Amino acid sequence: MEENESMRQGLLAVREKARANQNQISIGEILTCFSHMELGEEQIHQIYRYLEEQQIVLEDYELHDTRSVSVGEPPLTGEEKAYFQMYLEDLQEVTPCEAGEEAILVQHLLSGDESAQNRLIEGNLHRVLELARKHAGRGVLIGDLVQEGNMTLVTAIEEYRNAGVRLTGEPLAAFLDKKVEEAMGALIREQRGYDRAAERTAEDANRLLALVKELEEELGRAATLAELAERMHLPQDYVEEVMRISYHAMENGDRRDS
Repeated sequence: MEENESMRQGLLAVREKARANQNQISIGEILTCFSHMELGEEQIHQIYRYLEEQQIVLEDYELHDTRSVSVGEPPLTGEEKAYFQMYLEDLQEVTPCEAGEEAILVQHLLSGDESAQNRLIEGNLHRVLELARKHAGRGVLIGDLVQEGNMTLVTAIEEYRNAGVRLTGEPLAAFLDKKVEEAMGALIREQRGYDRAAERTAEDANRLLALVKELEEELGRAATLAELAERMHLPQDYVEEVMRISYHAMENGDRRDS
């Protein structure tokens, strides 16, 4: 209940600031309105929905930390822009690891110093955000890319530490770039695979619905599953699954229309 009230107060503050600026607001102003609470993914979605409902324009932002985060292409729009700027705000107080500091930390890391490992993780969060920004617009939300990159960052530093002298010839920065890039690339390929599978299923569903009507007119009765599968040149179990998905989608559509 307390969290809901804090959220309500924050949204009211957003509305007031926007009204004072021709119904426009910046990311920084939004964060000021919610300085009394920690914003998670659900809260960010709620804020963005509120901006749309109130027709509040989200002003373009400028990167305030250019040490490691570049703009690049494609441009971010809408909710992705909001996420990106909020990640930047979160990292504003975090100092990236410079080459000299990193070299010293790596020596401590290889000797088992846990505090060195923690500092290396913290100091390379900017690197993850930079790589996520580079891969934005390729089918995966930037928030998911950052999450994947942060998890990979931790495991990659542990891998580097455990490998010991076998990896000391490869700079840690290059090693982390490679591991995080690989993880983000795999996530994008996985998402594209899901998207392609969904597209194929949708195409087969359309074919199936047309064929059901065609065979009913041709045979004077409802076609059997075996007849449909034979005509579509597809396995029966797959056709049965496509049919189930199609009818389920139609039922949901009917419920929404009623």
